[in-house]
Amino acid sequence: MRNSEFTCGVLEGFYGRPWSVDQRYQLFQWIQNWDGMNTYMYAPKDDLYHRSKWRELYPVPSLQELQALADTCRQKELQFIYAIAPGLDITYSDENDWDYLLKKIGQVQSIGVNQFAILFDDIPPELSNQDQIEFSSFAEAQAYVTNRLFEYLSNSSLVFCPTVYCGRMADYDVPGNVYLNELGQSLIKGIDIFWTGPEVVSKEIPVESIRELRRIIKRKPIIWDNLHANDYDIRQIFFGPYTGRSLELKDELAGILSNPNCQFWANYNPLKTLAVFNAVSESWDPRQTFLDSSKEWMRYFGNDELIEEEILLLGDCFYSPGHMGDRGIQLVESVHCFMNHDPADWGVHLDSFKKLEAVLNSLCMKLMAASNRDLLYDFYLALWELREEMEYVSKWVEWKLNGKGEFKSPEIVPRRQGIIYALQKVIHPD
Repeated sequence: MRNSEFTCGVLEGFYGRPWSVDQRYQLFQWIQNWDGMNTYMYAPKDDLYHRSKWRELYPVPSLQELQALADTCRQKELQFIYAIAPGLDITYSDENDWDYLLKKIGQVQSIGVNQFAILFDDIPPELSNQDQIEFSSFAEAQAYVTNRLFEYLSNSSLVFCPTVYCGRMADYDVPGNVYLNELGQSLIKGIDIFWTGPEVVSKEIPVESIRELRRIIKRKPIIWDNLHANDYDIRQIFFGPYTGRSLELKDELAGILSNPNCQFWANYNPLKTLAVFNAVSESWDPRQTFLDSSKEWMRYFGNDELIEEEILLLGDCFYSPGHMGDRGIQLVESVHCFMNHDPADWGVHLDSFKKLEAVLNSLCMKLMAASNRDLLYDFYLALWELREEMEYVSKWVEWKLNGKGEFKSPEIVPRRQGIIYALQKVIHPD
């Protein structure tokens, strides 16, 4: 395995439509090409046999598909981790459930997989009546099954995802969290543990927060990194770089696996910049890495007429949670100026807005003609919503400069309606 001491790569662990087989093959090629990455973990929440039907064996066609993925990783010298998530309804003390677990793991072992993860994230933190008789706590029950599986696997590796997997879930008191303390004491030391940072989606992961966690779980964690995840709000999409983590953080970790955007083609920059982050040792410039990566990203759009300025505008407008890139910031500042100042005070903002609008319109037209239709459909929702709002502002600016009559919205498409928007108006009237 390449650079296997530190696990770094991609975790397909989101809710929603799993990636296609071809998309995963493209991902494996990226990982192989990049210095700094060595791992893919299979854990799509909506693979029925991974989570909700974890007791059932894979049908032959699905198992063959899984084997092809594992074989391809092996050929490219990448680590392939298979994850199973029995936590929704497992009875930890039930020998029948233990047998189901072993049969499922055995089936996956039969296709040559020897690295596994067992996930107990996003489940009700309650024991069944039967388990309450056998175990004194949730942590004891999970540790019992996980330790038993680790010993059964013998020479295979195992990663454990706890139910309390971030600082927020521990009420920001990791040292005082009984569940985490018990896991640290009970889990066999050879078992790795996932952690997402201070939050489920952590914009920053301070080094000291991981040092504190290490003292409790008694091992280096693997970061399940949701920085670019968007399954919690599919209207968002993130094209920006891996950021908010210092190089010093790597010394405190056993690895980093990115659980990125549901839309596969959105993930080139997030993943390539993570690979660079892991490969470098002395200096790290996320912004410059993003700019360099974006030039490479262009080749996958399927339109040779695209220019760098269009790609950078796309990335800057949909950058990372709570942050925009330079062009996105510039655009918002211009619109803020229009809405809060007279036209005489708009200054350079008017020219700036018009230039960015022209770039956006050109980008949209070229994407419509792109041969990579999957990429177009991945970006369609977010990009066309931005274009609608830009067109609205453009018409408003034109009316403001003209100074005649009442402003009439262009209403190219009907204003969004339905129960979600009705509820939002009530819940968030401001």
